[in-house]
Amino acid sequence: MNFPSKNILFFFIIMAILLTITYLSNQLLISETLYYNTFAEQLTAEKIDGLIEQAQKWSWLGYVIIPIIYFFKFSFIVLTLLIGFFFINQKVSFSVLFKAVMLAELPFLLVPFIKLFWFLFIQTQYDFNDLQYFYPLSALQLFEVKNLPTWQIYPLQLLNIFELVYWILLAYWFKRLLNITLTKGMKIVVASYGTGLLLWVVFVTFLSLNAT
Repeated sequence: MNFPSKNILFFFIIMAILLTITYLSNQLLISETLYYNTFAEQLTAEKIDGLIEQAQKWSWLGYVIIPIIYFFKFSFIVLTLLIGFFFINQKVSFSVLFKAVMLAELPFLLVPFIKLFWFLFIQTQYDFNDLQYFYPLSALQLFEVKNLPTWQIYPLQLLNIFELVYWILLAYWFKRLLNITLTKGMKIVVASYGTGLLLWVVFVTFLSLNAT
C-alpha cells in the first residue's frame, strides 16, 4: 500500500487539528469540579480523587490513541468503498480513496470546536454525560438523553447534518478525483459506505442492548 507524501502530510494536518482541539477541551472543559458534579451522589470524595488522579496519569494515552483510531476509521471506510467500486468493475487505488475520505472528513472537524464553544459560553453548567452525548445538529439534541434507552442514543447521534454533508462530499470528491458523475458517486457512497454504516449501527445497537 503506497501512500503519496501529500496524503501523509494531510493526515498529520488533520491529526494536529484534532489533537489541538482535544487538548483545549481537556484544559478548558474538564476540571476537578466537573468530576465532583458528576459523581458526588455515587462515589465518596476519596474515590473521586482517585478517578482524577488516574485520569491525569493516563491523559497522554488519549492523545496517542486519536491518530490510531482515525487511521483505522479512514482505512475501514476506504475498504467499504473499494467493495462498491469492485461491484461496478471500476479500478481505483486505495490512496485515492483515502484522500477522498480525508477531504470529506473536514466538516466533522467543526464538531469539537462547536462543542467547546457551546460548553464554554452557552451551557456553562454541565457534567460528563452532557459532554459525552452532546452532538450539534443531530436528532439526539431533540430529546432528553436521560429519558432515552441506551441503545437509541448512538443512532440518534449519527443522524446529523454533518453526516449528510459527509455523504455528499464523498460523492463530490469521487467526481473530482475519479472523473465520474456526481450521481454515480452518490450511488457508490450509498451502496458501499451506507451499507457498512448501517451494519455498524446495528452492531453497536446490539452491544448496547446486551449491555443493559
